[in-house]
Amino acid sequence: MIVGEASAFMTGLAWVDPATVLPLFVTKLTGSTVIVGLMTMMQRLGYLLPQLPMAAILGHRPRRAPVLRWGVLLGRMPFIAFAIYLWASDIRAPSTVIPFMIFAYFSTHLGNGVVAVSWQDIIAKSIPSALRGRFFGAMTFVTAVSVMVVGFVVRRMLGPAGPGYPRDYQVLFTLVAVFFTLSTVGCWLVREPIRPVLAQRQSFVALLVGAIPTLRDHRALRYLAVSALIGFSLAFSTPFYMVHAKQELGVPDETAGIYIWAMTLGIAVSSIAWGILNDRRGPRDVVRGACMFASLAPVLALTLAALRSDAGSAQADPTGGLVYLYGIVFLSAGMAHGGIWMGVTNYLFEMATHEERPRYIGLMSLVGIPGAFSAFVVGWALTWTSFAVVFSCFAVAGAAAMLTSWLLPRDPMPAARARVSA
Repeated sequence: MIVGEASAFMTGLAWVDPATVLPLFVTKLTGSTVIVGLMTMMQRLGYLLPQLPMAAILGHRPRRAPVLRWGVLLGRMPFIAFAIYLWASDIRAPSTVIPFMIFAYFSTHLGNGVVAVSWQDIIAKSIPSALRGRFFGAMTFVTAVSVMVVGFVVRRMLGPAGPGYPRDYQVLFTLVAVFFTLSTVGCWLVREPIRPVLAQRQSFVALLVGAIPTLRDHRALRYLAVSALIGFSLAFSTPFYMVHAKQELGVPDETAGIYIWAMTLGIAVSSIAWGILNDRRGPRDVVRGACMFASLAPVLALTLAALRSDAGSAQADPTGGLVYLYGIVFLSAGMAHGGIWMGVTNYLFEMATHEERPRYIGLMSLVGIPGAFSAFVVGWALTWTSFAVVFSCFAVAGAAAMLTSWLLPRDPMPAARARVSA
């Protein structure tokens, strides 16, 4: 049931993909890279901010499923209202559409943030550690196959054979709302096993005050936090590759469908490999491999931009095959995205007992909050500097994440594992 509802949600996002289609819609209305970065920042903050408070609320409660059910229901209702609004009003009016869209996406991800501790904890309680890699691999693979179909439809919708603007985006946002609804129904059907919990409630202030000492004393958590912070920051900067392709290579809008396929192919192919690697060698190696692909994506983007410049100087077709070749940037980004999420999540699950897990999930979200601003900073930076400078910084950051991931111990918490055995 979790595989089904999670796949429905992520497939829903793909209809107006945050990395490809959504930036095209925003730039069509405003032409602003700052708005693209703001959208990504608001989505990420909405997901991260509630997690530590929810860890304090849920730590001593044996049942987390009620929070999962009501959180997704209330969080996704504004997006459904937004889809209805697009049919009832003028979609070409950025002064109303953009604020409503930001609010709708923020509410959706805020709801996901409220339920994140519950959702992850139910998975960790239900799926044995030796199967979690294949579990997440199955979830990612099912999503990838669905999104491949979405890519075909999106390309047709945004191409010359589609219904044209604004009807194309009205239909796409409606499909997002439909799949969000299916995911919400799935969350209400999820069953929850009961496991040990804390004897008494931990306050939010106590968790917040204890965050720095915990990170200082826990070497594995500290290195994981740094790798995750950089890795997720790069993963959520993927929308700027679409803007780069549009502005630097002059790709048409319908090419977004091709890039969805490329990114989804990277996720699909790597999901099986990451899952097997996780179950055979542990999540540490998954984090390492994903960070490598995260640093590779900006290098590929810079290389293809240089090839485009050479082709233009030679008075050849400045795009030609580069339009399709640019898909390898999204291929690499897709491989990084799925691997970072799987590796970091599973490594975190390995660190703690059932009683400690909500606190660790909340602490990781706290560490990730600075990374939520990365997309907005990138969007702002692009107003005064070039893609070459920004992508060079991406490459350096990816290399730093890769180096940090090599400091992770193979066994993240042997003491916790001994307590679980006892």
